[in-house]
Amino acid sequence: MSTKWLGIDDMTGYDERDAVWELAAEAAAASRARTLTAETLRAWRVTDPADVDDIVLMVDELITNAIVHGTGPVRLRLHLDGPAIVGEITDDDPAVPGAPAAPPLLDWSEQGRGLLLVTALATGYGCRPAGRGKTVWFTRLLHTANGNGRAPT
Repeated sequence: MSTKWLGIDDMTGYDERDAVWELAAEAAAASRARTLTAETLRAWRVTDPADVDDIVLMVDELITNAIVHGTGPVRLRLHLDGPAIVGEITDDDPAVPGAPAAPPLLDWSEQGRGLLLVTALATGYGCRPAGRGKTVWFTRLLHTANGNGRAPT
């Protein structure tokens, strides 16, 4: 998969189950991450529009959080793990994101909605230390035509 047109020359790896990129901590990184995620899901034959839209949205929210609240470059890893996609976003700031507000959400302002969206759309979500920083991760069980989760063919 070529990412040169996105201004990304440092793609660490991409194969049938893993895709890893390092993005500069700049505003354009979220757009790049959305494109890379959508292309990777397409290559992995993830075709359910709800899965694709939700995974792209979660990546966008977490990349944006890493740029706004983190430090250093942002690393994005997508992994096809059987019937699920695992997304990992790593930055160099060890500060763990705060828990999203519990429903009912009284303030739907732009700031603070990202983690709430991730927790609503993900099958699992969390944060762990990574080197000198942290990794925020999510999992998403993929849908099939009959409604059961399974890996794409």
